[in-house]
Amino acid sequence: MIREAAQKLAHVVLRLWMTAFHRLRAPRVRLDRPTLIVANHSSHLDIAAIFASIPVSDIPRVRTAAARDHVFAFPRPIVAIVKFLFNVFAFERKERSTDSLRRCEALLARGYHVVLFPEGRRSPDGRLLGFTPGFAAVACKSRAPVVPMRLDGTARALPRHAWFPIPHPVSVSPRPAIEARRVAYELRRDEYARIVAEAEGAISLRASPEPAFEY
Repeated sequence: MIREAAQKLAHVVLRLWMTAFHRLRAPRVRLDRPTLIVANHSSHLDIAAIFASIPVSDIPRVRTAAARDHVFAFPRPIVAIVKFLFNVFAFERKERSTDSLRRCEALLARGYHVVLFPEGRRSPDGRLLGFTPGFAAVACKSRAPVVPMRLDGTARALPRHAWFPIPHPVSVSPRPAIEARRVAYELRRDEYARIVAEAEGAISLRASPEPAFEY
């Protein structure tokens, strides 16, 4: 309980800072069931922007997939801070990625929301690199809705290879949820492709943040 209270307070402070420093625009996304959140990825600031769209009361129920070979290679104090703020868990991007996807399914089954960056790496110029289908398989197996979020400005606010952010505007545009359909086993790959295409299409659309969604 003490840790959760400290974590919520930290996120209040983080949001105040992002609002002042990055003129953050992030409508609240109210999640009434375990949800898979996916977003474009071009900056280490992305996860802070996503968390700014989630009610502070829900923060302890969110888990974030982070690359074992990158994020968990940072110095231990930095890893500890990232784990405290964003509840990260190690995700294998290469070998054993299937085990990591199963862990996502298990977390959703336990009532957590899970954040994934399906591009698998940060875009060097902010353009969408294309999603890998693993998250779609998780959605189909867990029956969790997929909520795409478009992030704008983070690539300029904290570019790759930069250690300190600059005061550039950041916005989060949540999109309507994508529901996985029940299909025959032999059609599952077609369903994965549909979910990937809809998520990519939703995130590719440029738009201002919308009113708060409820899923």
